[in-house]
Amino acid sequence: MASHVYLLFTLALYAVGALHVLLQALTRRKLLTSWTVTATLAGFALHTASLSQRWTEAGHFPAVGLHDVSSFLAWAVVLVFLMTYTRTRVEALGLAVYPVAFALVLVSNMTPAAETDDPILKGLFLPIHATLAFFGYAALFVAFAMGLLYLIQERELKSRSPRRFYYIVPSLERCDSIGGRSVEVGFGFLTLAILTGMLWSHRARGVYWTGDAKEWTALIAWVLYVALILARHRSGWGGRRAALLGIAGFAAVVLTFVWVTVASGVASAAR
Repeated sequence: MASHVYLLFTLALYAVGALHVLLQALTRRKLLTSWTVTATLAGFALHTASLSQRWTEAGHFPAVGLHDVSSFLAWAVVLVFLMTYTRTRVEALGLAVYPVAFALVLVSNMTPAAETDDPILKGLFLPIHATLAFFGYAALFVAFAMGLLYLIQERELKSRSPRRFYYIVPSLERCDSIGGRSVEVGFGFLTLAILTGMLWSHRARGVYWTGDAKEWTALIAWVLYVALILARHRSGWGGRRAALLGIAGFAAVVLTFVWVTVASGVASAAR
């Protein structure tokens, strides 16, 4: 079966999960039921098959061009979500994950796959660098989502009449602790991705740092997360300020992702 067929089935199953979670939230019911989890696991299995088949079709790791990158990032986000949910049982995270995963797979289905025979894509640097980067993005997205949930719950607590989100979102302490751990994990992956990217750049161009916009954006995001981690550990800086800084850091990560996948060509993406 062709990779795009697997991806269409994946889109349908992620759509089921997204619609179900949103409907459950509107009716104040349990967000993740057995049906939701089953659809997610089935979609993730088909998604994995799609990536595997795409690797075979392309002749290189499927992380080049908007089609492949969107699909791979959605896969990483769902995997990290499943791992986080298994450990924390925070269902509210699905309110952010399902729509994003669906949107990314939709973008992948609507864009053509990039075809290139560039030999630099056939080495080990692409799968190593891309895997580290996307797992870092996924973990930082979880931190971003927990930051948003923190701000939502804080607003609900300050209001005189809490609305439906008060009963869905976990406590402020839980949002802060899960967000903090996710930042640390994502920062570790992001650091390794930057290092492998520099090694790849040196092998391809003979220099570790080219100074282009995406490298500076990645560095800015890295510095923001360094500041956040140091502030949390050395001065106990958490809560609202940590949530806002985590959101700002992820905005820089998104800018890097958009620059690499949309504004840059294949040569720029294969750094």
